[in-house]
This record gives sequence, C-alpha cells and structure tokens, in this order.
Amino acid sequence: MRAALARRVLLPLLATLGALVLMLWPALLNGFPIVFFDTGGYIEAAAERELVEGRSLAYGLFLQATSLNWRTLWGPVVAQSLLTLWLLRLLCAGLAPSDGLPGGNGNGPGTLGLVALLALGTGMAWYTAQLMPDIAIPLVVATLWLLAFRWDRLSWGTRLGAAAVGLVSLLSHMSGMALGAGLVAVLALMKTVGVLGRPRSWRALRLLPAAALVVGSVVTLPLLNGAVTGETRLTPGGPLFLFGSLLQQGQVRRLLDERCAEDPHAYALCSYRHRLPTTADEFLWAEDSPLMALGGWEGMEPEAARINMAVMRAYPLALALSSLQAGMEQFFRVQTGDGLDEFHRSTREAVHQWLAPLEPAYLKADQQSEGPTPGMADLSNYLTVPLAYLALAALAALVPQAVRRRDGMALGALLFLWAALAGNALICGALSNPHDRYQNRLVWLVPVFALALNARLRQTEEATDEAEPALRVPNALSLPAALLRRRAARPVLTSSLIDLGVPDGLAAGDLAVGSAAELAVTPQP
Repeated sequence: MRAALARRVLLPLLATLGALVLMLWPALLNGFPIVFFDTGGYIEAAAERELVEGRSLAYGLFLQATSLNWRTLWGPVVAQSLLTLWLLRLLCAGLAPSDGLPGGNGNGPGTLGLVALLALGTGMAWYTAQLMPDIAIPLVVATLWLLAFRWDRLSWGTRLGAAAVGLVSLLSHMSGMALGAGLVAVLALMKTVGVLGRPRSWRALRLLPAAALVVGSVVTLPLLNGAVTGETRLTPGGPLFLFGSLLQQGQVRRLLDERCAEDPHAYALCSYRHRLPTTADEFLWAEDSPLMALGGWEGMEPEAARINMAVMRAYPLALALSSLQAGMEQFFRVQTGDGLDEFHRSTREAVHQWLAPLEPAYLKADQQSEGPTPGMADLSNYLTVPLAYLALAALAALVPQAVRRRDGMALGALLFLWAALAGNALICGALSNPHDRYQNRLVWLVPVFALALNARLRQTEEATDEAEPALRVPNALSLPAALLRRRAARPVLTSSLIDLGVPDGLAAGDLAVGSAAELAVTPQP
C-alpha cells in the first residue's frame, strides 16, 4: 500500500520538482530571474497603470499578480514554468498513439527526460526563467492545437484551464495575437479540406474554440486596457515597429528620397533623411535617433503610420519580396542569449524606481554584475543550434511518413507546427526585424512534436489506430513518388527519450486516449 502510494504521489511530485529545477536553471545560476531590455517596460505599465509602447499591460499585471504585488520576482518564473510543464504534458499525451503513451501511464523518468532535453538542448529554460512574455508564443501554439485537435478528449476542467492559459498568452504580446489569427486561418483551411475529402480527422477538428479564443483576446485586450488606464485600445507602438522594419529593409529611405526631393515638407522626417540610421533598433532605441527629435513614440506615431501606408502603396512588390527575405532570415535565426549580456538601462531604472526592496538582489545577480550566466547562453549555442536544425530536418522527414501511413492527425500536427514556425518568422521578421530570440523562443516545440509523432508513427506501422484512407495530395504539393514508395524497411527516427509519462489522472481523465470509438476506426476505400 505504501509503495503504491509513493509511486502515485511521491514520484510525480519529485518529478515535478525536478522539472521545475531544470526549467529554472538559468535563473538559479544567475541568482535572480533573467531580465531583458523590455522587462522594465512591463513593470512600468503595471506599476503606473499606463500603456507603454510595445509593452503589454496584461503581461505587466501578470508579473504583479504572480510576484505577490512585487514582493518576489521568483513568482512569475515559477508560474511560467508550471504552466509550460502542464501544457507540455497535455501536448505529449495528445500527440501520442491512441493506445496510450509509450511506457504506460507512469510519471517520472519519461517526463523528466524530455524536460532535461528541452532545458539543456534548446533555449526553452531561458524563456521560462525570464521576466518576458516570450514564453507565451509557444503556449499559444500548444493551446490552439489542443483545443482544435483534441477538444473531444479533454475534460471540461482541462478545456477551461487550457483556454485560460491561451488567453493570458495571447494578451501578453501582440505578435501572439497575429500568430494566433494566422493559425486559426490554417485550421479553417484544414477543416475545409477535410470536409471536401480526406483526411477524415481534419473534418472533425474543432475550429470554434480556437477561433473564439483568438477573437476573445482581441476584444479583451482593449477592454482591459480601458478598465485599468482609461485608454480603450490595443497595445500602442505597432506603427513604429513596422516603420523600423521598413526602414531597415530600405523602403523608407527610398520613399523619402523620392517624395522629399519633390516637396521638402512632405514629411517632418524629410529634414532628417540624410542621417537616418540603417537599422530598426538604432532608430527605435538610440538616444540620438531622429525619433526623439520628432516627439518620441507618441509624437512620431501618426507620421510613421502615414509613411507606412505610402510605402505599401508605392512599392507593393518590392515590399513583399523584402518582407519574405526578412521572414526567411528570421526562420533560421535560432541562437539563444540574444541581448542577455547588455546593460538593460531601462530595466535597471524600473527596478530602482518601483521595486526598490528587490534592487540589492537584482544588482547582485550575474546579469548585472558581469557574472558567467549570460555567457552560458552563448556557450549553449554550440549544442542548441545544431540540435534545432536536426529537429527541423526530423520534422520534415516525418511528413511523408504520416502521408504513407495514412495518419491524418499526425499530418495535421506536423503541418500546423510548420505553419506556426513560418508564421512566427514572417510576423517577427517582416513586421519588426529579425532577432534570434523571436524564433528561438518557439523552435523548442519542434523536438516535442518530432519525438511524440515519431513514436506515434512507429506504432501505427503495426496497428491501424486513427488510420486514414489514402490521402489525396494535390500534384502541386505532392512529394516525389520515389519518397512516397519507400517502405518500412527504412526505420523511423527513434529516441529513448520518447517515454513521455503523464500523471494517471491526466491519462485517464483529462485526455481520454485509447477510446473505444477511436480504436474501432478502420480504413475505408
């Protein structure tokens, strides 16, 4: 009896504590949660109850609530880690084969092994341990997939919990809303394909919960901002970020050279066109930027919006090509540690002004005292970058296998994640400007999907769980026939870390894998 109780209670608890340590190791090594340039803006937004350009008030309020009204900044990173761990377990269970997870219903070594892989072999821990909403982006992707593809297997409590995590994640960053909207469009396309033909599982996906979550976030954010600050609007600053991207792409300079030569007063920026910086970061953040001379973010926003529209009307093809180029560059920028070793003046000032009791611990941390922690992120890139590219290659290799084995759910999961990766790269690269952290914060989901779906496809090789009728792929998208004809003689990628355990309650209640209805499915002509 005691041994059984220990297995059911003690081992899952120890596994959770071990996972938390792994997900927080950068902060533990640093001696304080990891911070970034933008962290101070989120603190300011919540402390002053005002809208700050490019800094979501919702995430600032999350920081304030989880820090127990600024008593400890360890609260937010612990909360982020626990929410990520919970969704990670749900995601792995949802991606697993229908007859259960490899290794049975046990918890412990499998989950801990996966978290160790992600914490040490990807950049995940640098975001769960950081006071930034970057971790919200992969949580948006995971939540939308679960609600769309696994709605029928989730209990109502889990549905509401996942929706709550997804809503907070969407509210935390405008790029998350844009990505969520794009993924809903992808889901709508998948459902249409399923309704018109095959695969059958796409016909059954639930579009409404995912769409309602994204629409709800777009409605909720201005209402929240209005209730707290009196300004009922989305997070400000969007036109300036887009302007910076167009400047870096060379489109703003081209427009000003043409229009200002004809009329020196066409734009206020005409007077500064010969000393415009070449990068978005210099224009937006440098103290000697023309942005400061033109009234700062608030004063420059109307002019930036005018120039943005003029560029889009004047050079649509050139803009599309340069945006695509920026998105492609962003897709392959996956290094960890972007900007973590900088001075972070705005964050230092915010901590000094609003979090004075925490300032001694903050200044003593490695990040603020030239300690070794920021360098660990740079050092980890010798491992994490090659692993990221290998995981992407593995994800691509699983697509033809999902087609050949007629597994519509696996194919849908693969295409959904590819859409998320491409959409995130395009949104961040084209609408802001390429930075390593934008793609690095999401790419850690790739090994999760690759390992779980690889295990699923290995099992569907011998069973017909969720098998689909032959998938009819349009010729324009079909893979080479020789690749499709390759048989099971070529093994699927394997890994001992795919033993992804979940708590008994999750396997039996929250995610009802192995239902009788699903096991009864047989292929039809």
